[in-house]
Amino acid sequence: MSQTDGRWVQDLSFPDLQFFIGASEFFDTGSLAARASAGAGLFSLNLASTQAGTFFANLATAIRTGVYGDANFDQNQFGTAARVPGPSLVANTSGPEGITGMPPYTAAQLPTLGNMQRGPVPKGTQIDSIDVIYAVNAVAASVATIGLTKTLFVDNVAPAVSNIIALGANGLATAFRAQPYVKNVAVAAPAMITNPDAEILLNVNLTAGSGGTVNFYGVVVKCHYNYN
Repeated sequence: MSQTDGRWVQDLSFPDLQFFIGASEFFDTGSLAARASAGAGLFSLNLASTQAGTFFANLATAIRTGVYGDANFDQNQFGTAARVPGPSLVANTSGPEGITGMPPYTAAQLPTLGNMQRGPVPKGTQIDSIDVIYAVNAVAASVATIGLTKTLFVDNVAPAVSNIIALGANGLATAFRAQPYVKNVAVAAPAMITNPDAEILLNVNLTAGSGGTVNFYGVVVKCHYNYN
């Protein structure tokens, strides 16, 4: 295409991003799990009888905090309450259309009724759900829980932690069976992660039953994404 002084952007995100975080990327804070391989392509963290694994990993999501208007490039066609092209840091300013999504639009979305998209369109990564992959061997496991948190860091301020998935069983199974589990845990209220200096921390806890073992293979993180 020909050269342009502006930027090409899109409102809607794609729903099909998946990334695998294998057992090799998790840290066991209890230092009990053994790193092992049962064969080609089968690396896992293994827990012996009654051992508890507390596994943590940072999700390497690419965070975007939002692009504000630039009078020279982005929004030459549109003025706002700030008397400069928007969206800007001035409250209630928007981009040229002031509307996002695909028609038909509801009245609640119409800029003509004062319901415009305020500020930048949220972009980056939205975590929708997580597949937890593990095997329960010989006897039932004692514990299987998962939690996902967002921690915001600000200079000289105590870190602020909020739940994306509250720590709990969240449908993870503990019964023994011959083949591994791939259990999907949904995020109740998925949203683009736009906070600056944010850490997204995943915690999976597994405890083997007496006389049994557990193999933890990793997780698959399923996301919407919009980097355009």
